[in-house]
Amino acid sequence: MKFERTYQIETPPEPAMKWEAYERLIVAEWDAFLNGEPPGEKAMQAFLERHPSMMPGAFNLLGNESGHYPWLCGLISQPPLPSYDRRFPDFMWLSLNSETEEPVLIEIEAPGKRWFTDSGNQTAQLTHALNQIAEWKAWFGVSRNVEAFKALYGLDREAWCRRRFRPSYLLIYGRREEANASPNLTEKRTYLHADDIVTMTYDRLRPNPNAHQLVCMRPNVKGIFTAVSVPPTLKWIPGLAEDRALLRGLDTAIETNPYMSQARKDFLVRRMDYWNDWAKRGERGIINSADHE
Repeated sequence: MKFERTYQIETPPEPAMKWEAYERLIVAEWDAFLNGEPPGEKAMQAFLERHPSMMPGAFNLLGNESGHYPWLCGLISQPPLPSYDRRFPDFMWLSLNSETEEPVLIEIEAPGKRWFTDSGNQTAQLTHALNQIAEWKAWFGVSRNVEAFKALYGLDREAWCRRRFRPSYLLIYGRREEANASPNLTEKRTYLHADDIVTMTYDRLRPNPNAHQLVCMRPNVKGIFTAVSVPPTLKWIPGLAEDRALLRGLDTAIETNPYMSQARKDFLVRRMDYWNDWAKRGERGIINSADHE
């Protein structure tokens, strides 16, 4: 490791959007979207792809929030599970902390679906969603599937193999008003699932300020991920360059962002090759955590 800075910071023509402004924008769009005509699952998928900071689990779903960014600094949309030929998760984070690698598999259902029948029993739709998660859990219970999963998503590197592998599961389902219609139903919800499954209503989703640099991406072939969206708060940060250099299509995602000015887009796209080349040279050197473009 070189004991000097090996990169050059360039001053952009204008800074990235501040998080506070982006947060206000997301919350206003989200409230109008969620409380208008009930959106279907495809519309919900598209909204959350545009705003990955809305999705819980980036910094671990179980336990305290991690200080580590998720793998590739992004939310994976519709991630395949090797050899699994049924319904894929809607989203997945590959989160980690100093001890644990925690793939967070996420199932979203249309917000209009009910938790309970009029008699207070779990609905068939909720049972179906929880059964889907049970199938993913059973799939991860086979060691060869875990090995194939790690190979597909690049988790078979030495740094990851030293950590404990612990998948977790998130179901986002229904609305708070119906799920908490009575104290009895609120209490009943806590006993509907295992400890490694978190359930929540759409009303709990709010943008996470710690996720202000996270993108959304889709996997193609082994080891290749294509960016779907980037936030307008995106900056070139030396400490994130190695992960971002593994992504394809960041330039297209930047160009199609509706919240960035053209001057900001042009700067980010122009500087992308510089940061990718710097990351691939492997001359990391000393990194100042305050440096960004």
